[in-house]
Amino acid sequence: MLRMFLRKKQRAALVVSTLLILVLTMPTFAQGTTITFLTPPWGVPPDEAALTAFEEASGITVEIQSVQSADLFSRVQVAAASGQAAADVIFLTEEAPSNIVATGNMLALNDLIAATADLDLTDFNKVDFWTQDGQTYGIPTYLQLVMMDYNTARLAEAGFDAAPTTWAELSDMARALKEQGVDEYPIALGAIDWSWYLIALSMGDPMFDADLNPVFADEGSKAREAMNLLLSYFSDELISPEILAGSINQHSLFWSGVGTFHQGWQGSVAVGNNPDTSQQAPNVAYLPLPEVGNTWSFPAAIGISANSANAEAAWEFIQWYVAPEQQEAIYNAFGLYPSRTSVGAALNETGVIAGYDAILAQSDRINELPRYTLWWGPFTQSVSETILQAAQTGMSGDEVIDALAESWNDLRSEYE
Repeated sequence: MLRMFLRKKQRAALVVSTLLILVLTMPTFAQGTTITFLTPPWGVPPDEAALTAFEEASGITVEIQSVQSADLFSRVQVAAASGQAAADVIFLTEEAPSNIVATGNMLALNDLIAATADLDLTDFNKVDFWTQDGQTYGIPTYLQLVMMDYNTARLAEAGFDAAPTTWAELSDMARALKEQGVDEYPIALGAIDWSWYLIALSMGDPMFDADLNPVFADEGSKAREAMNLLLSYFSDELISPEILAGSINQHSLFWSGVGTFHQGWQGSVAVGNNPDTSQQAPNVAYLPLPEVGNTWSFPAAIGISANSANAEAAWEFIQWYVAPEQQEAIYNAFGLYPSRTSVGAALNETGVIAGYDAILAQSDRINELPRYTLWWGPFTQSVSETILQAAQTGMSGDEVIDALAESWNDLRSEYE
């Protein structure tokens, strides 16, 4: 029943998008329009002067609502329940595929794209990620592979002349760093779902089979090994207890100078080597993920609410937002890798993108998680909650895996 309801909402959104093509052939009435833009903090346009110039040139006023991702999802869902738009323009990232797109809250952009001659989608990577059943719901803004980076100088100080190639090597190096007093808490990973996925995927676990069965729970799976390893990092105090206290996340902890091995992303080295933001500078480099080395991606996009009354003005803003100048400004401000191939290549030619070859190599080792599955959002939230509880109470990795498999199957039964 839920799936039928959601499909009806998606069909309704398609009807709205078909009508939009008629609107676009008429004279522009965006002048004097105010639109709202719902985004996490890192989606706020960093170049205020450029945004002001856009507003003055277009006559469109952009009201920015900056919230955390969890609040963004809840706002969209609450507004949709009453047939309203949480905002005209919505930034899509992290778990947006299951929480917003798959639930029919976004407008299909196909007709708008077709009517825009100067928007070359072949210049954008990961358009396919934001396309479902032939309908595109977001224009990619940046790319984000989940990666690792590390402090090369600290590793050398502990007597290691090369990065680890297995998780056993990484663990041994971390213990040596701690024992030698080089780094009291050498691993900067969060007590969250990402840490488990990162270790399990890089070990080669597929996590789910083609029928969405949770093979991570199989006896002897690499995902079980990964969970036990992650929890041992907390119990052995290789990860700072500040993580468990919730007083800081793994990124801020690493940039404050704590940690040698860090869960980063595509572009994190630029932040880590910025002396204005990081005490790890200038010694941060990407760490090729150990063993099989798979990861998953978190490309971001920007789209229009299915219930927006200002779709034309919203589309004009989106075209400005994904322009090369804004993508370059976002990279310079937040280290978020541009979705446009041309912008990434241009930045690399000028030497701006650190670790370009490492990023390209990692992009060949991706095992995407089932992000558009309707119950993925609540499942991945339960993963983080269970990992944190286990790290705080001493719950075993096998107990955690069994609980997560039960959670996955229960949610699947509820949503299917």
